[in-house]
Amino acid sequence: MTAVAMKCIKAEKHPNADALRVYEFVNDGEPVQIIANLEHVYEVDDVVAIALTGSVLLDGTKIRPTKLRELPSYGMALGKTEAAVGTDLTDQFCQKELSSAGAYHIPWPDIESLYNIRRYLKQQNMERIITYKKKVKLDGTNAGVQIKPDGSVFAQSRSRLLTENHDNMNFGQWVKARASYWAAVRLNADVLGLQDKTITVFGEYCGQGIQKRTAVSQIDRRILAVFAIQIGELDAEFECNPDVLQQLCPENEDVFVLPWLGDPIDLDYTSAEKLEVGAEIINKVVEAVELTDPWVKAKFGVEGLGEGVVLYPIIDGKERISRVTYTDLVFKAKGEKHQVVKAKKPAQINPEFVATINGFVDLMVTENRLEQIAGKVGEFNMKKTGEFLKEFNIDVQKESVAELEAAGLEWKQVAKEVGTRARKWWTAKCKEL
Repeated sequence: MTAVAMKCIKAEKHPNADALRVYEFVNDGEPVQIIANLEHVYEVDDVVAIALTGSVLLDGTKIRPTKLRELPSYGMALGKTEAAVGTDLTDQFCQKELSSAGAYHIPWPDIESLYNIRRYLKQQNMERIITYKKKVKLDGTNAGVQIKPDGSVFAQSRSRLLTENHDNMNFGQWVKARASYWAAVRLNADVLGLQDKTITVFGEYCGQGIQKRTAVSQIDRRILAVFAIQIGELDAEFECNPDVLQQLCPENEDVFVLPWLGDPIDLDYTSAEKLEVGAEIINKVVEAVELTDPWVKAKFGVEGLGEGVVLYPIIDGKERISRVTYTDLVFKAKGEKHQVVKAKKPAQINPEFVATINGFVDLMVTENRLEQIAGKVGEFNMKKTGEFLKEFNIDVQKESVAELEAAGLEWKQVAKEVGTRARKWWTAKCKEL
């Protein structure tokens, strides 16, 4: 069996991550520990479909051991099931024969806000001075290209591997049409001594027909703007240095490498006053980018709205760092027109404070967030109301931990009003069409 119905015997918050939970599931042997996000939340005694290590899901995703915020995970929880504990669910969820060339989805990490990074470092007693470098944040859809040591290529979105029947903005077909380019990237990696490493190229797939408001959406074609490359799978590293990225992924008419923006900045997490000074510097950069995206203007001659910036940690002067360290320290700062939380400033050292449930809903249920989740659902259709509300509530719950804590509220107190406000917006949009 590669997928089986198992009983939850442990469910608790991850000690090092607000948006993750730690579970133990059991069938008839030793418990299996699984780390999962908040897309589905399980409780003790729930029966859940579990894909075990080594299995391959129907979409080609390969399940392998991993480590999330220092804790190991040995499978994937696929949702509650009515099946009895011990039922073989392989036919329902997994490929029967495992391919040696099979790939599993390698996700791009969730990127926090500055105040969440500060909160995490305080919780871990790890406050220190950290150097950051900046890149513009483009408004498109997160995309990746895995290139295995044997040269096989797999396209992926933020959440899954892509197939001909399950694409995302045609990115899978876009990657397939450029097979010779990815073969060259593989050769470049081999030349740099990475022969035995899977290379995952992460970038923003953006341009014509992808999003609407920003300058990059006005260019005459679709491009991949590369901002980082993951080297390896387990114990992976992120390479963010634009010069190295250029060696691996030479620019052409369709693939570009995002450069560093401006000078490095030191953020002092040991001092609120000094951190506030750094945040103000970042806010001025974001204001300028929102007015005119400097990279899009320089590359394509198009002036217009930019989304914001991403701040990349530089540790001991190195721009290649472990995936774990990167995930813990990277953060984003969006301009006012792109914020999904009604924050006073793009970069803040404290979360916004609200005193009431309605104030919390006003803060988190924003037009930008609603539009973002609607885009993920794909179309305004009343038949998709349940899907939209599920995705929206997951997104708000995942990103509002600090705001709830500051307000002294719990998710169960605000969930109903969040859903009501989102449903009203969705219904109105569906009726407009």
